[in-house]
Amino acid sequence: MKTNLHILPKEPTLPAPPDSGLILEGGGMRGQYASGVMDWLLQKGLRFPYVIGVSAGISNAASYVSGQAGRNHEIFTRFAGDPRYFSWRNLWRQGNPFGMEFIYKDLPRFIPFDFEAFERSPARFRIGVTDCMTGDAVFLEKGEAPLLDALLASSSLPLIGRMARVNGRLYLDGGICAPIPFEQAWVEGVRRRVVVLTRNRGFRKKKPGRGVKALIAVKYRRFPALAAALERQWKTYNQMLEALEAEEKAERVLVIRPSQPLKVGRYSQDQGELEALYQNGKADAEACGAKLFDFLSA
Repeated sequence: MKTNLHILPKEPTLPAPPDSGLILEGGGMRGQYASGVMDWLLQKGLRFPYVIGVSAGISNAASYVSGQAGRNHEIFTRFAGDPRYFSWRNLWRQGNPFGMEFIYKDLPRFIPFDFEAFERSPARFRIGVTDCMTGDAVFLEKGEAPLLDALLASSSLPLIGRMARVNGRLYLDGGICAPIPFEQAWVEGVRRRVVVLTRNRGFRKKKPGRGVKALIAVKYRRFPALAAALERQWKTYNQMLEALEAEEKAERVLVIRPSQPLKVGRYSQDQGELEALYQNGKADAEACGAKLFDFLSA
């Protein structure tokens, strides 16, 4: 089947400074906002030398690194609502409402992913996952593990999803311990950080109720460090947001976040809402374009 992908030139036309990087939050289907931002970046020829993120954020970013503008847009346009992509039946069959095998093993054939362009890219590509034994954030490097296995691990949701095994280790969603890994980027020498969030300004997570805590304790009784990380996940996220907002105020990071009220949830399959969110990402990137280029050239 013919696709509408816009495959960009092999070499970036406007490379970003060597000390710059793109940091991506997850959020399931809310990640279509970041897809809109990244397609705008690709269309402007802006290729970051360092890309880091978790869950849906880093999964969508693989198409950014391979230079395939429009690929993520085509995926949700063609497959949102497809039971192979998302259905609660998948939860019983595979341990996740998202059809992880379909998304990470079959979709790259239906809507081709350019593995050669991805591998050829000089960009560092850091996939955030959570180690189930230690409860710590781990960032897998491009080439350190099979790409699709690592991306699947980063998107393996806790409680409703199954652990993913990569290189003999068990991992879950990278958003548990490092939902917005802008600090990791700084540690690795990235001084000009562009962060793409998938929540509106002012959002904060709420403390989980007793029922959720009890479920965590039972399900992960053999993984106490992971259970502890999950219990404090809401606090980790809120503290990270507060630290990010302080960095933003000091103009040490540039943050792009949804300007329109969110209608899309983690599991949304409404194509109209997803399209609006994607277009909001492109529009917000365009709106801050001048500020972005000033930030990168300072």
